[in-house]
Amino acid sequence: MKKIVYLMIAILLFLSGKQLMRGDYIPFLQWWVTIAGLGIIFIPLTSILFANFHDKGYVFSKAIGIAVTGYLMWLFSSLHLFKFTTSSSILCVAISLVLNGTLLLWQYKKRSTPIDYRAIFGRSGILDVIIFEELMFFAIFLLFTYIRCFKPEAYGTEKFMDYGFMTSMFRSDYMPPQDFWFSGTKLNYYYVGQYMGTYLAKLSFVKISDAYNLMLMMVGAFTVVLPYSLVYNVTFHFTGRQEKKRRYLPNLSAILAGAGVCIAGNMHYPVYKWLEPWVRTFFGIEENSKAYWFPDATRFIGYHPETTDKTIHEFPAYSFVLGDLHAHVINIFFVLTVLGLLFAWMSSRDNSEEKKTSVLREIFHPAILAISFFIGLFHTTNFWDFPIYFVVAGGIILFSNLVVYNFKGKALWLTGLQGIFVFAASSLVCLPFTLNFDQISTNISLTVARTAINQLIILWGLPVFVVICFIGALISNHRRKCKEGKTELNHRQPVMVHFLATMEVSDLFILILGLCAIGLIIIPEIIYVQDIYNGDYKRANTMFKLTYQAFILFGICFGYILLRLLSYGKTARQKRLAGVGLVLFLLSLTYCQNAVNAWYGNIFDRSLYKGLDATAFMAKTMPDDELAINWLNENVTGIPVVLEANGKGYTDYQRVSVISGLPTLLGWHDHEWLWKGDTTLLDERAADIETIYTSTEEEVVNSLIEEYEISYIYVGKLEQEKFEAVNHELLKTLGKVVFMSPVAQDKAYETYIIQLNY
Repeated sequence: MKKIVYLMIAILLFLSGKQLMRGDYIPFLQWWVTIAGLGIIFIPLTSILFANFHDKGYVFSKAIGIAVTGYLMWLFSSLHLFKFTTSSSILCVAISLVLNGTLLLWQYKKRSTPIDYRAIFGRSGILDVIIFEELMFFAIFLLFTYIRCFKPEAYGTEKFMDYGFMTSMFRSDYMPPQDFWFSGTKLNYYYVGQYMGTYLAKLSFVKISDAYNLMLMMVGAFTVVLPYSLVYNVTFHFTGRQEKKRRYLPNLSAILAGAGVCIAGNMHYPVYKWLEPWVRTFFGIEENSKAYWFPDATRFIGYHPETTDKTIHEFPAYSFVLGDLHAHVINIFFVLTVLGLLFAWMSSRDNSEEKKTSVLREIFHPAILAISFFIGLFHTTNFWDFPIYFVVAGGIILFSNLVVYNFKGKALWLTGLQGIFVFAASSLVCLPFTLNFDQISTNISLTVARTAINQLIILWGLPVFVVICFIGALISNHRRKCKEGKTELNHRQPVMVHFLATMEVSDLFILILGLCAIGLIIIPEIIYVQDIYNGDYKRANTMFKLTYQAFILFGICFGYILLRLLSYGKTARQKRLAGVGLVLFLLSLTYCQNAVNAWYGNIFDRSLYKGLDATAFMAKTMPDDELAINWLNENVTGIPVVLEANGKGYTDYQRVSVISGLPTLLGWHDHEWLWKGDTTLLDERAADIETIYTSTEEEVVNSLIEEYEISYIYVGKLEQEKFEAVNHELLKTLGKVVFMSPVAQDKAYETYIIQLNY
């Protein structure tokens, strides 16, 4: 019966997708089929890594499949063994298929008992779970993509940069790609996250202009289903298989976790959208004339009230609504995979003497190997996650070892050995990247300005309150058990040791995540990492990257703690506090609805639907540039240098290099300053660009063209606005005019492309 229901749901989802997305449905299906195929291929591996999960880690197999096959392609390309092409990408998938097939055969031969087909195909078997999770992933991915199609443009904020990473890599044969905003040099940034999106575009035969939004919304869907799977298993491990009375609990906790990580905002929205206006009305205070704008929740400290300490405290819901495909956004589903691996490893351990394994088996455990791989990958995708999750993993490994080895010295030195191994293995994974990378910033300074207490409470009061309530409940319950004689108290043991030793694995895992999240909030109040942002913004980036991960960890904690205390709280106080926390948490979920309405408009009005193409905005916003760039995309192969005017960040400048993927001499100034760490070269190139466009000396211009190996010169509206004295006559004599935009009477400029050395 259940399979029939699933079939009906699948048909309904399929038909709904066709109706909702119309012509955009084919690339959506291509993308979904590709990642579904990768997930199926990696089931043998994930069934080992997540052996005690109810679904054998199926949803995590997709993330692992993307990471492993994408990394293989990136590695071979970095070593110049394979070109970065669709054929090579398919070959990497084939290699993975063979390896997983071999692993499956090995598992089959190793089995000492017959396969329980009822557990796989029977009622509520693993197959049913997999089908359910696949339908859930498809539905969420479809919904998110449909919403994104109301504002698909890779335009505004830093979308130009993110999309430019993808288009430039799409043209590249080898990694690292050339810096498309500083031709002739390698890209000195953590680009492998955007590379993964480009890799999936090639693998799925999807246009890069569609791939930008599909990658973003795929990560969004993972940000729901991965916490769902993780917290389902954390809760299920706590309740036990025999807990029929509360069998609903794992599903409800899992739903809350998925919403907490992906959909929730902070309490800024409920406070300033509802509470503040009510207080003003109640006390007769003049109303605030400024309407609530969803980015306000991420720009609170330093802005309301205005101070000299301006910070950033974003979270996933804001990221997915805004639509910037940044490194920290793409890495979310890899981060969640690490957390899943850590719990799968932690919950599979046994502290009985006969079950303990050798030190080598502990160090080279498959889960430890997988964690090492992902932490190494973080060094290439979003460097901040490298130290953060090295510490989070270290904390979980340490406390698990302490419990398993009864708080003896072996737990400490074994953790040290595992830590050394994880660091060494992860460094080996990212070695091809680090050999071609110049560190951007490593200096650490003490924080001078700190956040006001009331602002900390508004932003982080709720999750910290929930975690503290959880800690209080655990301590209270432990004391009660000891008094009632339900747990044997060894008076030679310190109370804290006994407390941790008798704690449920699920409780310990969530406790560590909660404490790590609190630590990530505290750190920016003490120290910050120096970068190019100084003055009022000196600790903005540090707070941004640390608290972003804190939000993810807190979201997972919400899903488990709130219903854990409501259902299993030993006192009325525990239940009441959990109830208050749940109500406030549900209020935070309303942020997303406000943000979607503000950014995308009425998603039920089909007349506002724009489609999946991230570059379609060019036809309306920059029509002449669109025609010229289309000519480049259709007629230019490889990565020849195209000269265009340089400009400031967050502007329309660099539209040619971004949309075409062709490198130019100089891009957004502040971004290149961050990547290169110096402005001297930037200033020199800026002066040379102006010389080429405005000089009357042909020899000087030709020498610069030769020096920078320029193949095309682009002249459009922005070039003529920036350089009022563009020497059109000289430029047109340097080569062949291969494109000229149609002339219109109302235009005070012309758009053309000159091919040099033809």
